[in-house]
Amino acid sequence: MTTSCSEQQRVACAVGGIYTALAIEKVLPIMHCGPGCQGNAAGVLGRTNGGLSGITYPESIIPSTNFCEQDTIFGASDRLHRLVEKSLEYYKSDMFILVDGCTAEIVGDDIEEVAGHFKQSPIPVLYATLPGFKGNNLWGHSQILHAIIDQYLKPPDMIRDKQVNVWGIVPYYDSLWIPTLEELEKLLFTLGLEPNIIYGRGKGIMAINRIPQAAFNLVLAPWTDLDVAKKLEAKFGTPYLHYPCLPIGPTETTRFIRTITEYAGLDQVHAENYIKQEEGRYYFYVKNGIKTFTGGTQNPKRFFINSSAAQAVSLTRFLVNDWGFIPKKIFIIDDVKPEYQEGITKELRSLEYEGKDDFDIVFTNDGGLCDQEIKKENFEFHKICLFGTTWDQLTAKNNQLPFVPVSAPYGEYLIANKTYFSFNGALNLVRDLYNDMTKKILGSGIVVRLETE
Repeated sequence: MTTSCSEQQRVACAVGGIYTALAIEKVLPIMHCGPGCQGNAAGVLGRTNGGLSGITYPESIIPSTNFCEQDTIFGASDRLHRLVEKSLEYYKSDMFILVDGCTAEIVGDDIEEVAGHFKQSPIPVLYATLPGFKGNNLWGHSQILHAIIDQYLKPPDMIRDKQVNVWGIVPYYDSLWIPTLEELEKLLFTLGLEPNIIYGRGKGIMAINRIPQAAFNLVLAPWTDLDVAKKLEAKFGTPYLHYPCLPIGPTETTRFIRTITEYAGLDQVHAENYIKQEEGRYYFYVKNGIKTFTGGTQNPKRFFINSSAAQAVSLTRFLVNDWGFIPKKIFIIDDVKPEYQEGITKELRSLEYEGKDDFDIVFTNDGGLCDQEIKKENFEFHKICLFGTTWDQLTAKNNQLPFVPVSAPYGEYLIANKTYFSFNGALNLVRDLYNDMTKKILGSGIVVRLETE
């Protein structure tokens, strides 16, 4: 009898859903689980993920009952009730969300009942059950959003004809989520829409309250948040536009702009002028900043991806359609539900490339499979590029492969305002790739510098 286990976990357990709450300004989770649960989630989504922390509250001050051995016998609902009372007294928050973990669920502590005791509180107290045996942090993310929709949102008294709610970018799991949402917001404003984004600085409860007022919802991902858009459609009648990836580079960004312009009935002349302006700027930097570094015979044009479905689709389309790279093998490591896998495979093969059916796509929750596959390669006469997480950094270093981290855990890098979204973000991605390629392949120490501001 043989046993197997997943190596190099790229997802957190369901309790990682608290990071979705932490991404919303002045929304505070209250944890009813063991003292190590939050720390384990932080290992993927916090401290080794670009040093990201909560928008309002750092992880270190999250209230918790610290469910212990005694509680597994007698339960701890009373202690949770007292913790909520004290949290309402001491924390300046606009919303509290009670979450539990595995032990509380197994024992049978009812956090819904505890939350119900505070229905008359001027500060909303919601609940979301997040036991790790039911799913990973992406499932936990959905549970938090469903809790807000089901327990807090009310039917709108008006519809704003230009408002669009933005979904699909999972905060923290997409390590570049803050600058990406900022740039996406600017783009949608430029096109004539009123984007409503609940995550990040200056959003919070006001943005949450506006959700039912939207003319439509926009889902920018292969599968995440589709359930959210469908629930909002069922509850408030809000239609949604599903665009299956976050666009990177001129080809995909142009396609996205034209799609949303047509869907929302926006000014097409204005949109085309914007595309022309941004394409011109992008190709100016490509021609003058990095052309010298991209034409060498030593530079690898094949790549492996070991990341989330969202990043894999976005990266593959950009690398193939805009740069002529060739995918070698793609590992999707966020435990995608079977019903979504066929659609994601179709998106990954929708490429401007004759060999679009010649590469393998592997859905797995074992991040170590990519390392095993790379060990089979002979790099004496050729190299590949590797896109993944901080777990893949050692594999890239040992084989002198150009490497760019693209998903959680991102590693101990400074993210600041970096994003790979759209035209300008694509320049950031190319810069990161070729800087690492120059150091590892050419060994010259020269770096590509692109002043994109």
